[in-house]
Parts: sequence; C-alpha cells; structure tokens
Amino acid sequence: MLDHRYQTFLVLATTKSYTQTAQQLYISQPAVSQQIKNLETELNLELVHYERPHLTITPAGLELAAFIQRVQVQADKVVTTLQHPQKTRQVTFSTTLSLSEFLAPQLITLLQQQDYRDINCQVTNTQDALRAIAAGTSDFALIEGNFDKQQYGYEIVRQEPFVGVVAADHPLAQQPTVSWADLTAYPLISREVGSGSREILVNLAHAANVTFAEFPQVVTVNNLAAIREILLRGSGVSFVYRSVVADALQAGKLKVLPLQAGQLRHDLDLVYPRESYFAKRYRQWAAALQK
Repeated sequence: MLDHRYQTFLVLATTKSYTQTAQQLYISQPAVSQQIKNLETELNLELVHYERPHLTITPAGLELAAFIQRVQVQADKVVTTLQHPQKTRQVTFSTTLSLSEFLAPQLITLLQQQDYRDINCQVTNTQDALRAIAAGTSDFALIEGNFDKQQYGYEIVRQEPFVGVVAADHPLAQQPTVSWADLTAYPLISREVGSGSREILVNLAHAANVTFAEFPQVVTVNNLAAIREILLRGSGVSFVYRSVVADALQAGKLKVLPLQAGQLRHDLDLVYPRESYFAKRYRQWAAALQK
C-alpha cells in the first residue's frame, strides 16, 4: 500500500545496515541510500543518523517504522480477506498463561459458536504476545501485563482480583489480617520473568517497600498447575488471579490472604493492532467476554 521507499526504510530499520538491506531487497547499496535520502527530504525528517560504522534510527524514524509495520500487516490481512472470504472464518490469537486458564477458553467457546472453522490459540508471555501482534503472526492477544497503550488498540475485558493465596491450613490463613512483612517469613512462589503476573507482583512488592530478596526462598515456576500444587502442599505463598484458583477456593483447599493493603484489581485486556480494520470485531468479542 505504501511505495517502495517506505518498504526499504522498514527493512533498514530492522537490519540497521545498508549492506544487509540491499541484499534483502536485491538492489544496490547506493539505491538504498538514495531512497532513504529521498524519503527524508519528502517528509522533512531525519530518519537515520549515520556515522561510520554506526547507524542509528532516530526517534521519528522508529515511530515511522512502527507505523509502516502496522500498515503492512493490516493491508496484507485485508487483501487476504478480500481475495479469500473463507479465511475470515480463521483466527489466530495469543494469550498469556494466566488467562489461558479461564479467559481464553471462554473466547474459544464464543468463536466456536460463531462458526469459526480454524481457531489457533498460542500461549505465551506478554512481551511475546505483543511482538506477535506487531509481526502479524497473531491477530490479537489476551494479556494482563502492562503495554504501551499508544501503540495498540485495546478493550478492557474485565478487572480481575489479583490476590495472595496460601493453603487453607497455612499459618497465614489463620490470621485476621496479613502484612507484607508477614509474607516475607515464608517462601514466595512466583511466575517467570517476562510474565505479566510476575511484573504485577514485583510492582506490588515495590509499592510495599519489599523486594524478593527479603523472602527466605523464591521459587520460580512457569506452570500454574504446578503453582497450585505447591500451594496445596503448604510450601509457600503466591499471587495469582482469583479465577485461576476459584475451584480450590470454593473447595476450601486454598485461602485468599486478608492483606492490609487491600485487594488489587488488574485490567485484563484484548489487545490488537492500532487502527485495525477488524477493530469492530475485536470490540464485539471483548464486550461478549465482559458479560
């Protein structure tokens, strides 16, 4: 949809090399340089700063490259939809591990009811889910982690309680109130670095002036079923979305800690490319999940 100079600049912004850009596009290196200079002149912007041997993309260039990437991904999807209408019954989305436990199954059921033929769900962490949207390998994502709201379209699906949890017979479960200082007497069971849940937990601890180093042990696990089992064995304290442990709470096997700081509710979002051609569809799905 954009002329070849924009495509050339996008490759250059990725490779940060005139030589590699020329090789990828099967054109000469002087041709690459000329296209970039023409684009900078037309836009009256410095996109590239080059001092041999270092090439850097300016802030304006980075923003333009992100825009070109979004336009290219969306244009490809729209053209594919027009050429092959049957592919509108296909959808690929990403979900973080926590949301794969309770929100993604609800969405898949909704898509099945709407007669989508091919439904592809990729479980990953927040950052990889966002990268998949930018690369066009994922149509949208269900995430709970933080993201740049200026770079993406999004709909808040719900505000889910993010709670401290222990086994029902754990010493902390018997206390009327619990402080963060109380928590640091026990092992902390946490998700892996890069997960939205880990990031939220780090921020919560920081707000309480507590670091992970203050816990006697930090056990990092990238599997929610394993975290639930560790908690049931009374081997520590963890923080998860309430829906992730709803069955165990109802059965009386786990207990939510009555933290003095109160209960945090965190936004769960359906995130998609900014100004997406399919934004109306995504908003409808988010609204359905809200109900």
